[in-house]
Amino acid sequence: MKRAGGAVVALLLAVVAVGAVILFFQSRDDSTLDQRAAVGDPYRGEPVLSPALEDAVDAGNVVLLHREPRPPRGTRSLQEGAGPELASDGLAVLLEREPTLDTPLAAVSSDRIQPADRPEDLREFVDFHLGRAAP
Repeated sequence: MKRAGGAVVALLLAVVAVGAVILFFQSRDDSTLDQRAAVGDPYRGEPVLSPALEDAVDAGNVVLLHREPRPPRGTRSLQEGAGPELASDGLAVLLEREPTLDTPLAAVSSDRIQPADRPEDLREFVDFHLGRAAP
């Protein structure tokens, strides 16, 4: 009986020791997630994307919306190395007309949007959301 009691006490001490080690290392973890580091504003569903474009951004792609019938000069340069053929991999920049935009352009990811007047104003957004660069 003494032997069984000693084994139970040893097991309890081992569990307490493991718990103490876990708590010690967890208390030393000072990492934080900074949501402000993400590029763009929170996307709240406006402008509305088609179901196909929603699926595309959910897969990791970026959609560039343009107000006019043709995208502004330089917009296609944002697709360099990230053309529509990479959409299934979640690495594409897709162009779509959206005549209701308040600005000439807007870039949309799964959870962020960035309005812009010029294509070059969207470079950081595209690179960040395709995982090519940190902000």
